[in-house]
Amino acid sequence: MNLGQLVKTLGWICVLAGIARIGMTPTAIIWGTDSVQELTFGLIACILMSIGTIVTYMVQSEETGGIGLLATLGIIIGNIVTTAMVWTVFVFGGHVEMPDGPVVTISRVVSMAGFLGGTLVFAYLTFRARVFPRWVAGLQLAIVLSMFLPLEDNQWFAAVWGLAYVGMGYCIVADRLNKKTAGVHAEGLKM
Repeated sequence: MNLGQLVKTLGWICVLAGIARIGMTPTAIIWGTDSVQELTFGLIACILMSIGTIVTYMVQSEETGGIGLLATLGIIIGNIVTTAMVWTVFVFGGHVEMPDGPVVTISRVVSMAGFLGGTLVFAYLTFRARVFPRWVAGLQLAIVLSMFLPLEDNQWFAAVWGLAYVGMGYCIVADRLNKKTAGVHAEGLKM
């Protein structure tokens, strides 16, 4: 597998991760927030996002540099920690109340800081890099803004988050990246 094939495969993983994340919204509406159905979609999405997110850095690494890598790693670490927290719900037989304690508190802080901080920095760097279409950075910003919608249980947050991943993955697999801006990547990532 060459680098271009790897990038395309990871792009498809982003698309699938986004679809799984979007699946959380209807399942939460139908069966309720933190239902087994919603959390199953969430677990699948977290695992796929933990794997696929790196490609969003790979295609614009030269333009976003070390800070882009740190932001991407923050998002990945946030997804890994969230995966572990969701997995514990299944291990404890569907008991959705996480126990209080320092491990849970630290896990939540790391997950939120990695996800929120990483997404904000990533959105800014993606906008400046101009490798992805500008609307991708807009979707990244919409993720953060949708977290604060004044809705009970805010079930729509997952749909916005998933849509952003579907959008990024689509741009990668459909070769909708700005090759003039991407420089070296236009030559090295032929798909």
